[in-house]
Amino acid sequence: MKQFEFRLQKVMETTKTRQELKKRELAKALAVLTQNELLLEGMLERLEEQIEQFDSRRFASSMKASEMLNFSNYTERLLTEIQQQKRMIEELVERVRQHREKLLEISKDKKILERLKEKKYEEYRKKLRSMEQKFMDELGARAFQIGKEEGQ
Repeated sequence: MKQFEFRLQKVMETTKTRQELKKRELAKALAVLTQNELLLEGMLERLEEQIEQFDSRRFASSMKASEMLNFSNYTERLLTEIQQQKRMIEELVERVRQHREKLLEISKDKKILERLKEKKYEEYRKKLRSMEQKFMDELGARAFQIGKEEGQ
């Protein structure tokens, strides 16, 4: 009997390659998300520092109108950038979710193929054992027949 060969081996290998690629894509997407979250965190810290600085100078009554205007403009720009960054993070979170979903789908496909391969291999081994048993039975029958013929 020929050696075991899984008909869908190429499909299985392709699925494994797709899975590895998707894992790398997910890792990259997570890295970009983390980087953007850190950027947002820095922006929020700058805003907080700016507000604290404004409060301390305002209470010290040493702030000119032009400085207040500059503060207001800078704060507005920073708030706009923060909102844009939050939207960017929402998009990145969605991308990460999509990558995870696709990876899960590919992993399920791979698992199905692995189970099918195991099942086919067990069927192959069962058939092989059956053929071996049949061969042994035939050998036994021949030996018995030869012994019977020699005994006459």
